[in-house]
Amino acid sequence: MESLFTTLITASLVLLSTTSNAQDNSTSSVWVTVKETAVVPYLENGKLMSAEPKMQQLIEEFSIISVEQALPASKQETLQKVYEFTCDCNVDALTQAMNRSEILQGAERAPEYELLSSTNPDDYTLNFNQDYALDLIHAEDAWGYTTGDTNTILGVSDGSFLGYHEDLANKYVSMTNSSGIPMYYYYHGTAVATAVAGRTNNGIGKSAIGYDCKLALNTMGYNQLLQLAYGGSRVINASWSSGCWYSAYYQMVIDEINDLGAIVVAAAGNGSTCGGADHFVYPASLDGVISVTSVGPQDNHERTIGDPNTTHQHNSKVDICAPGYDVALTVAPGWYLTGNGTSFAAPYVSGTIGLMLSMRPCLTYDEVLYILQETSADVYAVNYSDYYGLLGAGRLDAGAAIEYVANMIPCEELPTTPTTVGSGVGILSLNNGVAPMQPFESGELSYADAEQAVRHAATTEDVQLAPFEAMAYPNPTNQSTFVQWNQEIEAEMQVIDATGAIIQNETISHTRLSKEIELEQKGMYLVRLVKDGQLLWSEKVVKL
Repeated sequence: MESLFTTLITASLVLLSTTSNAQDNSTSSVWVTVKETAVVPYLENGKLMSAEPKMQQLIEEFSIISVEQALPASKQETLQKVYEFTCDCNVDALTQAMNRSEILQGAERAPEYELLSSTNPDDYTLNFNQDYALDLIHAEDAWGYTTGDTNTILGVSDGSFLGYHEDLANKYVSMTNSSGIPMYYYYHGTAVATAVAGRTNNGIGKSAIGYDCKLALNTMGYNQLLQLAYGGSRVINASWSSGCWYSAYYQMVIDEINDLGAIVVAAAGNGSTCGGADHFVYPASLDGVISVTSVGPQDNHERTIGDPNTTHQHNSKVDICAPGYDVALTVAPGWYLTGNGTSFAAPYVSGTIGLMLSMRPCLTYDEVLYILQETSADVYAVNYSDYYGLLGAGRLDAGAAIEYVANMIPCEELPTTPTTVGSGVGILSLNNGVAPMQPFESGELSYADAEQAVRHAATTEDVQLAPFEAMAYPNPTNQSTFVQWNQEIEAEMQVIDATGAIIQNETISHTRLSKEIELEQKGMYLVRLVKDGQLLWSEKVVKL
């Protein structure tokens, strides 16, 4: 069985020149911005057609066979205009023709996705004599502080997943698989997901660094990264390559993801990727992505010490190293073995960040990267001078990183608040208290409309006493947050920062039912409503 997997995983190291939809290798694809959506081709009687003659000419001249929106999950108007054109043609000729067209701009080759594989819990050494990788990154020390939080969602964008695996059961909040793809796509995705946050301390399988966090599983691609970020993933592991070239489109995707407060961790490449170990690989080499390369049991970057042809990627874009040679894996139910690849180094970093955010959810990308690098172990002392400055800050030390987070001042827990609620406050609820409070959706019901609805309900016969309700939305937020409540009251609205200082204190008129709060600095805050010295409501709000 191991020799079979070795063959499969070796195959996945080869540049596949395919997309996650496994389209035919004889076709090529281009990403391009279509200036006016009216000229986007459409299907008519099974043929692509366009109302614009110049677009129709391109379709016919280059045998364009399909057109689809490249990044439909993006909320940016610019990226919503990017389309993927697939043709049975010379991709360079199509790109040049598109860039000469006045109705299109920014044409470039589309991504070509490639997998980059290559007190102890009771399953710590169940299937392996020793899990050197978890030992090397001091996983036990990290688990002494936290084993993760089920409210922390770690995204994995990969080939596909065997969701019935014993280490994935009840671990994921969502899962999307591809169809018509080779089986090793499932093996690869399963190996990566179980390494990030597979079930642990359950008497079967193997251990995972971020094991009490939850997973969101999706297929390969930049649009899938966006889907995971908008779906609530705080960390997204990308153990794949989209190609060897920089793209402004790719960078815009990462910028959008970072603006959402999500962190992308990517495999740096497997040495032969992009034609050489010192070459840049994407998305790992984009700004705002944590690029991870491999070391072995002695922090050796050369898998076979003394043989420079056995390294994975090393370049100025690498941020950190993690175990990626001969690491413990599981690829299918009951199938446990070792494997190689930065695909399997990146999950140790992703899982560790999951632990960090479980303790301090207000941490930003910059803070996370700083902590990982500041606490990393020196690898240059044991590697040859040829790699100096090309292995990032050093090797991941999860134990040291979590200890740092546990003791850091900027993200200390907010001060505790009284739990008593003032008496004698009359409370109104709508619809006989059937539905709980829900955030008012933009464009459907404004805050002013909501306030008017509550006041109107107060004059009807179906109003009855109910507990006071309030909520902050959105939370976390990268802009402002709104607090809304369900009764006209006169109270103090206070905002307390992470040091315990009251930074905002405003009297709320009894005519108000909502309040917008501007938070200038990133971090965690406590927002509360106080009436006559008694706490009515409080909630932690995270500014990303």
